[in-house]
Amino acid sequence: MIGNGFDLDLGLPTKFSDFAKSEYWPKAKKIDDPIKFPTRTAHGGFNAITPIYPTVLLEHYLEDKLDKELWFDLEKCLLDYASPNVSKEIVDPSQEDESDIKKNIAYYDMVRDALGQYIADVQNSHPINSNSVAGKTLQTIIKNGFFRHICSFNYTNLNRIAKQLGISKEINYYHIHGSVADNNNSIILGVHEAELREGYDRFRKTQSEYYTFHNLYTELDNANEIVFFGLSFGEIDYSYFNLFFKNLVSSSHYAEAEKDKKRITIFTKDNDSRHAVLSSLRKMGIDVQRLFAQSIFQIICTAEGLDGNVFCDFCKRLNENGFKRFGGKKEQ
Repeated sequence: MIGNGFDLDLGLPTKFSDFAKSEYWPKAKKIDDPIKFPTRTAHGGFNAITPIYPTVLLEHYLEDKLDKELWFDLEKCLLDYASPNVSKEIVDPSQEDESDIKKNIAYYDMVRDALGQYIADVQNSHPINSNSVAGKTLQTIIKNGFFRHICSFNYTNLNRIAKQLGISKEINYYHIHGSVADNNNSIILGVHEAELREGYDRFRKTQSEYYTFHNLYTELDNANEIVFFGLSFGEIDYSYFNLFFKNLVSSSHYAEAEKDKKRITIFTKDNDSRHAVLSSLRKMGIDVQRLFAQSIFQIICTAEGLDGNVFCDFCKRLNENGFKRFGGKKEQ
């Protein structure tokens, strides 16, 4: 299961904030300052100055978020903006007219298309770090030979990356959110099935013409070993994993023998992101202590100098298992 942290570890600038700083980002104005004026009291005096906020279009809202937030999450911004509970300092739903909604949808389409162009340029022009943990992990997984599925939440072409890593075999994998493979911009940008204001269904991922059914939960449930690389398990994508983790920790059957337990490995950047992953799992309602007990669960940090021995053990185990299961015939 490949997330954005995989591309970042390879050295590809594919964060939403990288896109927003690029020439591909559709430029817009920042939020106007509120209009301020004093209101009269019944006795002829003046109350404190009251700010009056104009309706903020999506393009202005995103520019303001870019200016103020260190970690810019485009999809989270779309969710917050289209929420029925949006702050009235941003949008008063009772005052929002149809023309404003049409402008916002048009700008959303523009951003989505520009993101696809940006990712295509990145994968065509940026070299990758073949000595990265991401690169070595992919090589080890392919050599193991027994992973049934590889699933990417990224837009980049994994086979293109594999060739740059010296992997000659064509990888059979699938994209959850579309891709820019073969210059075909079929990316899916948006939010999960949360409640949105009327007129903003286009923000949903399931509204995309490129959205297809995937049997992700069944694949996770049937797997003996699962490797997550670079996924944050944040609010936008938690729905993909929520049911799997909840059923795993709520199972009445306690697997005592190691061979009966699922092996779950999460690769993340550093200790800060490790804490963030565990916090995200708890926000899903997952009993993390029971997760450790019910599975062989580990988190490996990819930052230089972190968890080096653990990573080496991970690669060694997969290589040895693959060699044994192929009957010791190295050429296979």
